[in-house]
Parts: sequence; structure tokens; C-alpha cells
Amino acid sequence: MGLVSRLPRPKGMSPHELEKMIFSVMGGGITDSGVSVNSDTAMRLITVQNCVRMRASTLQRVPCHVMRTVGRMREKASDFYLYELLLHQPNSWMTAPDFWGMAEAYVSLRGNFCAYKARIGDGPIKSLIPIPASMLRSIKQNEDYSLDYELQFPNGDIRHLNNSQVFHLRGLTLDGFTGMNPIEYAREAIGKGIASEKHLAKWFSKGMHPSAVIKHPLSLNSPQHAKLREDLKKKYEGLGSDHEFMLIDENMTIDFPQIKLVDAQFLEQMKLNEAQICGMFRVPLMLVNGGDKSPTYASSEQFMLFYQMFSIDVASYESAIRRDLLTEEERKTYYAKFEMRGLLRGSFKDQMSGFQIGVNTEILSPNEARELMDMNPYDGGDEYRTRTSTVKEPAKKEPAQGEDE
Repeated sequence: MGLVSRLPRPKGMSPHELEKMIFSVMGGGITDSGVSVNSDTAMRLITVQNCVRMRASTLQRVPCHVMRTVGRMREKASDFYLYELLLHQPNSWMTAPDFWGMAEAYVSLRGNFCAYKARIGDGPIKSLIPIPASMLRSIKQNEDYSLDYELQFPNGDIRHLNNSQVFHLRGLTLDGFTGMNPIEYAREAIGKGIASEKHLAKWFSKGMHPSAVIKHPLSLNSPQHAKLREDLKKKYEGLGSDHEFMLIDENMTIDFPQIKLVDAQFLEQMKLNEAQICGMFRVPLMLVNGGDKSPTYASSEQFMLFYQMFSIDVASYESAIRRDLLTEEERKTYYAKFEMRGLLRGSFKDQMSGFQIGVNTEILSPNEARELMDMNPYDGGDEYRTRTSTVKEPAKKEPAQGEDE
């Protein structure tokens, strides 16, 4: 009785919380195709996994620098306390690519990514610790518009964090403070894709497509049926018996049914489903090896430009860093910048041509171009001047007769 009296009372749940718990247990909701879909089960569909991996790996390759403004000049703030966290190592067990890849995967699959800002007292942020989705129970907005993050630890403890303690990245938002779960809104399309894959798996499993049907004119009893089946299986089953001459007696006949697994409509439906999912993640089919047409060099280049321009929304992440990680005073001098130029690298020839144009038009200095290629500078390379053999000094005018030279 004493133990029972010490147990906490069960917490009452609102209808919304009860529905959310049921959906979490049942897989996010049953679709019309009969498949339950949530953020975890959706990753079992290869198209979803390819899109999420592409988006995550893209952000992993983009370094995040903390920049400092001094008047009109901008420079990397390598001595700032957040520079190491955002560029190299946000905590003791994760690298920055691990952290940003996880963040993008969470936003793509759940709409939100949260990390705890670990610090000592009121001191600067020492590390960013990702909060697992299984621990984040709810995100609510208080009457004073501050945010409340409710966490449940594995031992059952409940803890509340405010927005000053959490670094929050969100995708498309419908209420202003939580990101929309894209899987929840697209679960019918994802459910059709999973159902199609299950149909194919069952078709290829044992017993779904007989290679031959043998018909006997009489009704066989169980021993006769078993013996005839065993004799035919022993003689003709297996790759070694392929194309052998088959003898059928007792007026038996044999048919080789032509079973077509997928007709044109089924294939088109699978292609449409793949395109819809890629459209939801804003990933071109080319990048997930999807579609039935091989892109040309020109079209693939345009697809890559579209992906870089519209798919990864680094501007919102930069704004979130400013909002959650910088103090009001620090915002006057510092800002975060994802280096997207790393994604624009083409072939060596194209890259050299671009640098040549940049240097000759005095947009880049030679040393700045060398820095983009991780090469050391050289003396005199910081000057902005045209460097082409086609540009000549203006010819000197010959003095007219009688004029002083």
C-alpha cells in the first residue's frame, strides 16, 4: 500500500494528445491502402529514403561559418565561440556534418529539429545536444508567446524547456512555432508506394506464379497425387533440367501460363507515386535515379541548379541560428553563413573558366580563387587587376612635329 501511495497519479490526456499517442503506436494512421505510415515507417520506402539521404548529405557537404562584419568588410570570425561548434564539432561525440545531416533528416521527416543549448550558468554555449524525437512530447506556445518544450526522459521524468534553452529548426509552419510534419500530410501517397512494394514482394514469393500447370483427366487420390508430383519434381525441377524433353503420359496435358506481373497502368502508377514523393521533398528524379528517361547533360545541369536554389532552405537555418544562438548584442556584429559555393563545383575545366572570368573582371583576386580551391596564396595575388594577354596598355601618342616631347 505504501508503494502504491508513492506512485504518481496518471496524467489526464486531452483528445488531441490521445489521438497523437494512438497514431504514434499504430504507425501514424491507417491509410486507404491499408498501410500505416509514420516518420519511421516511411523510411522503408526506398524513394523516401533516397530523398531524405540526398537532402541530408547535401547539408553535410555545406560548411557553416560564423562571419563578422566590420564596417563594410566581412571576415570569418574564427575566434568566436560559436565558430568551432557550427563548423567542426557541436558536441563531444558528433561532427558538424553529422549534426547538420541529422537536423535536415529530422526536418524532412518530422518538420522539426531541436537541440539543447548546454552551458555553464549564464556563460556562453558550450555544446549543442540533439533532442531525440522520441523524447520531445510537445511544443506549445504560452500566453506571453514564449515557447514551451515538453521532454520525457527514458526513466519517465518530465522536463520543460523554454525557447532560450533550445535551438529549433523548423520546416514549413502553419502556426508559426512548429514545423509541419510532411509525412503526416503525404501519408496516402507514401502508403500507396509501400503497398505497391509489398504487392511485388508477395508476387515474387513462393507459390504466387506457377511456371507450369499439369492437368490430369482423372481424379487422383492423395497417394497418387503425391507420387505423380514427386516424380515430376524429381525429373524436371531445377536449373539443371531446363530445356529437357518432357514426357507426359496418361492423357495428361501441360500448360505454361503467361503471367504478366505489371501492365502499363501499374508501371505508370509506380512512376507517378515516385514523382509525387520526390516533388514533396523537392528532389529531382535524376538525383534518386528515378524516372524512365536518362537526362541529357544540359537538363541534368538545370536540375542541379534547381535543386541548389530551391530545395535546401539554408536561409531559414541561418535565421534560426541568429534567433536562437546569438545574443541581441552579438547580432549587431556576427551572423551565420552556409557556404553554398561548394555545391556549385563542376568539372575542372568549368571551374577554371569560372575563376578566370572572376579574376579578369576583378570580382575575385587570384588569392581568393586559390582559397576556394584550398590552395595557398602567393605574394601579389591579393591585387584586383585584369590578367589577360589580350588586354594591352594604350599605345603612346607620337608627338606632332614641333611639339615638345
